[in-house]
Amino acid sequence: MRRTILITAAEVEKLKQRARKLKRANGITHNEALDEAAKAVGFDHWHHVAESAKTFAPTEHAHHFGVIIALDIKDAQDFHDPSGQFVEDDLAFSLCAGDIYALVREADGDDDIDPNDPTYNEDLKEWMFDGLMNYVFFRYTNPELPASVEEAVKLATEHCYWPPEYIWYKGVMHDSPDGSELADRRIIHRFE
Repeated sequence: MRRTILITAAEVEKLKQRARKLKRANGITHNEALDEAAKAVGFDHWHHVAESAKTFAPTEHAHHFGVIIALDIKDAQDFHDPSGQFVEDDLAFSLCAGDIYALVREADGDDDIDPNDPTYNEDLKEWMFDGLMNYVFFRYTNPELPASVEEAVKLATEHCYWPPEYIWYKGVMHDSPDGSELADRRIIHRFE
């Protein structure tokens, strides 16, 4: 079984541009240039790039144009959506980790570090390794998008008592509403 390497649509386009340059510079066929460009960044061949991009496309689309939610790993155990509107997405972390990391750094008072600083990237990679174990990500699959972040939270809390920790709505990260606010609404709805 071939390993999937996460690659965005924008990165695929950059590889295609690199392949065009290789084709012109080396006088090779288009397919040879695509394979060479793919191998240069760790893929087995161009088809491997295409397969990986296809695997990652639903996650990337949900991140940029839809909804992704992150639940604490313990809370996610109580998340049940038999309708399939939300599906667990192990690939979403790669798109969402930077936002969570920036929020964590800001909360710790470490938000003054330049993201271009090499130590920032080292810290981010280390945090990602540990942080991956703290969250479970779900991608919203319904073609009709919730009208707002609040509506997305409402949909998520229909499948779990616990609200999401974070929500990405059309590419923007949002904190979940305050838990007491949700609890107040649940109490009202349960006794109406």
